[in-house]
Amino acid sequence: MKIQLIGLFVVISFVAAFGQEGSFIKSKDQTDIFIEEKGTGTPVVLLTGGPGLNPFYVYPVHEMLSKKYRSIILHQRGTGKTLMSKIDSTTLSLDKYLEDLEALRNHLQVKKMILIGQSWGGMLSMEYCSRFPGQVEKLVLVGSGSPSMNILNYFSDNMQMRLRPEDLSEQSGMKRNWLGYFFDREAGLASRAAIDFAKISGQPGINSIMLADYAAKEKQRLANLVKYKGPAFVIQGYQDPAGFAAFEIKSVIPQAELLFIKQSGHLPWYEKESTQKQFYAYLLKALEN
Repeated sequence: MKIQLIGLFVVISFVAAFGQEGSFIKSKDQTDIFIEEKGTGTPVVLLTGGPGLNPFYVYPVHEMLSKKYRSIILHQRGTGKTLMSKIDSTTLSLDKYLEDLEALRNHLQVKKMILIGQSWGGMLSMEYCSRFPGQVEKLVLVGSGSPSMNILNYFSDNMQMRLRPEDLSEQSGMKRNWLGYFFDREAGLASRAAIDFAKISGQPGINSIMLADYAAKEKQRLANLVKYKGPAFVIQGYQDPAGFAAFEIKSVIPQAELLFIKQSGHLPWYEKESTQKQFYAYLLKALEN
């Protein structure tokens, strides 16, 4: 089955005020996986969106977390500094992504990891949690997609319905759709003006491969997620195009606490200041509880 969802979980590739500091680890198949670190203390792992988008858009979250935690961004295969010699089903799969996470867990020398998954990163976090429930200390999902492919029934429609004719005149697909991810249009316009849209995506071809594999493993994932009994938090904007996913997550992880952010779309840390503050307060609450 081929699934083409270009721009489903669009995120930004800001030129951040701080650069990539980290190192490479070896995955099971000897692929070099880049991990970016900042801060000290308890490690927390940030899994970012796409699938197939560069991870730089979470730098503001990474920076905030680093003030209290050892914040780690895993550059997923084909994104950031984790470059692949080829992109196909032999080098990319959920199994490979989970092997990369296991390599990171072993590198950290921890029995369990705290996972913070944003958008597609939330979906990947749930896949890991379904396979290795005993190796997750805490699950924090931010603007996450759903544990099933039901998200196809609402995400794109919710995004498209808020776009104006002047938005649709943009030639670039991601730039054209950008404001559909925001509640606050002014915040969306400001961020759009600051983005180099040529640098958003990682290596081509990742999106369709990974979403097809996610769809193929849906039944197994939904059955196994109930085995996870640890803490879980879902931080979702009330106006996030993926917002309904929070209730789908709750249906398979019943202990999950739902934390909704007022006046927020898919990327709460780029919305207006009051929304950012609420998001960061919820994130710290999830990590500290």
